Amino acid sequence: MGPDDLGYSAHKRTSPPAPSTTAEEPLVALRLATTYADRTRHVDVGLRGRESVVAVDGEATTFPTERLWPVLRDLLPPLAQLRADPRTRPAPPDEERTPGPGFVDDCRALVAVATVAGDEVTVRTWLATDDELWSVEPRPDGTTRTTEAPAGALADLLVWDVTAALEALVLADRSAS
Repeated sequence: MGPDDLGYSAHKRTSPPAPSTTAEEPLVALRLATTYADRTRHVDVGLRGRESVVAVDGEATTFPTERLWPVLRDLLPPLAQLRADPRTRPAPPDEERTPGPGFVDDCRALVAVATVAGDEVTVRTWLATDDELWSVEPRPDGTTRTTEAPAGALADLLVWDVTAALEALVLADRSAS
């Protein structure tokens, strides 16, 4: 790990050609924004067919689409609750808990994931302390609700959102044909 990595896992960064695609394949785009150790990082991902592309720090790398979570996991801040593997389906925490006094001072990382499919955008935001994961959900009235989330919740909802986006694009494509 180099001095500029600030705890992020190493990730192969090369400049390969764009992934091969056909016009019939749906495209889902992701934007991952993280803040950790006073460093903000933006990662862009284009999912299309079997081969996708991730752009980090100005470098693009292709990867097999089926490896989306392992690729993104390695780009998240090095906190176990952010990098926990999906539990196979989104589930609410055992009991709803809201942050207590001093929560803002305890936060070490912020992760926001935007999933884009056509004109639809879904944004998920997470805050992490040393040992807790918190989900920040916007409400229709413009306020937000912050609740504790179990380890793996970030991965669960990422997989959920990407799957839903791909299904929506396929359905839209079929109905347009």
